[in-house]
Amino acid sequence: MKYFRIYGKEKAEKNFKAYDYENGIFVNNLIYATMIKEPELEKAEKAIKFLNDNNDEYIFQLRGV
Repeated sequence: MKYFRIYGKEKAEKNFKAYDYENGIFVNNLIYATMIKEPELEKAEKAIKFLNDNNDEYIFQLRGV
């Protein structure tokens, strides 16, 4: 089974950071980042689209672990 994480950054920043979707914060330690299972991938892709559409200052991506 594959797992995925949400990564994001401000448009002005260079590097992406892992994202804790439940608390709505960027994290430095991956243990706090949200893990998404493959069966939930479609739901997660919708969440990423929602985040990108509603946050003009940020860019979010879904990446495999």
